Amino acid sequence: MAFRRTVLKILILFSTGYAILRMLHWAIGFTYFTQLSNLFAAAVVLIQLLGRKNRYLLKYSATVSIFMTFLIYLLVLAPAMPGGFFAAYRQDHYASLCLHVITPVLTIADFLLHDTDYAWEKKHIFYAILPPVGYLIFILLLGGFGFRWGMGNMTGPYLFLNYGAPAGWFGFRPETANYTTLGIGVFYCILVLVALFLLAGWLFLALAKRRKPSLSREGFSD
Repeated sequence: MAFRRTVLKILILFSTGYAILRMLHWAIGFTYFTQLSNLFAAAVVLIQLLGRKNRYLLKYSATVSIFMTFLIYLLVLAPAMPGGFFAAYRQDHYASLCLHVITPVLTIADFLLHDTDYAWEKKHIFYAILPPVGYLIFILLLGGFGFRWGMGNMTGPYLFLNYGAPAGWFGFRPETANYTTLGIGVFYCILVLVALFLLAGWLFLALAKRRKPSLSREGFSD
């Protein structure tokens, strides 16, 4: 098991490292949740490799975040890409595939196989929404200071966070939907995202509780 644990973690670091190196030419990419969630997962895995503590809650939080990266890209972003669904995963010599599929799948597998021996409680679900809330504050601050994405016409890095689109914060303009906007107010998109993160958090809590043996919290570290 120790060998499998180490191999999985090394593969996560390799997949993330390859993707990040391939995308260094695109500095704005590091304002995207995809890159940040991958770096978060890689950082937690590195901490686990170098130290004795498992950091269960950090790994849980990173796993939920990277699962949502996988899911939203698959269902919303990749289909909306101008080049098409499959081309979206071939970007930057398949760095996109690493960020949106390989690292997420490996991280989820690592969590479920090696990081469930913890006294999980319902309150831990709030660790699932800390990264997206922090990210949203970060993006709103950047946008507020005049930072722009896309072709310089987007006030958010994702079409569902582009409050500068005709739908704005609270509008409903489905006829304007394209790769820069869903045509739905950003406020409603955020509500849906928070609900999805909480749902994903609940799912991984349930899976972790189901897999963990009967262990006390003693001897384990957050």
